[in-house]
Amino acid sequence: MVKALFYPCIAVSKRLIMKEGKLCLDCGTPIKVGRKDKKFCDDTCRTNYNNNREKPVKTITVGAETPEVSIPDFIKGINEVLYNNRRILDEFLSGKDSDRIKARDLSGRGFRFKFFTSCDNSSGEDYWFCYDLGYKEGDNDWLIVIRRPREATY
Repeated sequence: MVKALFYPCIAVSKRLIMKEGKLCLDCGTPIKVGRKDKKFCDDTCRTNYNNNREKPVKTITVGAETPEVSIPDFIKGINEVLYNNRRILDEFLSGKDSDRIKARDLSGRGFRFKFFTSCDNSSGEDYWFCYDLGYKEGDNDWLIVIRRPREATY
């Protein structure tokens, strides 16, 4: 038994054997000792490989002229638009609680009015929110942009 500590290629049990020519599926290093069907050099590589593996893709058709998009990509795209809209509103407010801006200036920065997270009509006027930042239509193509307190309602 003592020799097994000094010679790692000697099998301590029948399940441990020397791996000739087998490489780890994640990092590519040679696998030296382990079961004969061992695929990874350690648990970190096994976890990393399985986390980065491509998952089966579900697809949806958005429209007749639009190609199919996988559901994860569809959701990711909407989240990117929402994040971008919120970033644009936040940059515009720059720490203030409210301000006015022309709608064309927002759209010129890449703001997409079609995407918002909620709509509020509690004050009698329609506000469209992108998370905690929202806007309402004012006079002559002006928009009033506001910041509301964040609520953890999830």
